[in-house]
Order: sequence, then structure tokens, then C-alpha cells
Amino acid sequence: MALAKHNVAPAKCDVKGCENDAERSFNIKQVSKTDFTLKSGDLRNVHLCKEHYKEFKKQTKTDRKLDSIYE
Repeated sequence: MALAKHNVAPAKCDVKGCENDAERSFNIKQVSKTDFTLKSGDLRNVHLCKEHYKEFKKQTKTDRKLDSIYE
């Protein structure tokens, strides 16, 4: 049976110096292609806020285009 998701604190952005609520989460391998400095180095998934998600999309645009072509 699924557990209720209410009263769960939202995750915070994992970029160093940012305390905003996270919008999305990504695998560490995807985020390692960017120049973000993370709060902790032993993460499997990285949570990003809205501002850092926009920057992530800009920095990985060419990689994502190439992946869509060759998949």
C-alpha cells in the first residue's frame, strides 16, 4: 500500500549556497557535466531549484540534442 505524501518537507536545492526548494531531481552523472558546486559529494540524485534547473538546461543543451539524435 502506498504511503501518504502529506506533511513531507520539500527537498532543498543541492547547489552550494542555494536554499530554495527543489523543483526537479537528476542523476549525479547528468549534473556532473555542469559547473555546479554541490553541497555534498556523495549524492546519487541531485535536487535543483527552478533557477538552477534553467541553468542546467542551458549547459546541457548540446548533450541532450546529441543524445536524442543517436538514441
